[in-house]
Amino acid sequence: MGPMAEPIDLSGLHRELDRLKAQLCHCESRGECLGCKGMEMVRQQAEAVVAAASQPVLLQVAQEAAARDMLTQFGEMQQRLMADPEIQRAAEAMQSHLLQDPETRELLEELMRRFQAEGGAPEDEGGLGGAGPTRPGGRPPGF
Repeated sequence: MGPMAEPIDLSGLHRELDRLKAQLCHCESRGECLGCKGMEMVRQQAEAVVAAASQPVLLQVAQEAAARDMLTQFGEMQQRLMADPEIQRAAEAMQSHLLQDPETRELLEELMRRFQAEGGAPEDEGGLGGAGPTRPGGRPPGF
């Protein structure tokens, strides 16, 4: 087994997520709106990915199964949420707002390319592991 990797600095990611959360927030940072909740969910997922990817290979295998379960639960939760027309409108507005920033759009597109190149998002599951509305080609709206 090789030496442990250096700790991963997520401060830049957290800074950008905080900036984005401030732009999307409608509840004065009380954590009650879709913008706050969504950005915290993204933050937790990013931390989980970094933690899992930093582990030795044997631990990664076990964590991949847990990650698949988490994606399934996330997809099911999103389906329940998106059944609510008001939440669907808010999610579409948040996505539209997010994609107005060219840098954010470029980062998301690169993330999607990498994710699909690694086999993480079969086309029939709708892009983000089945977590979101898609348009023809399996891409989320706006991509």
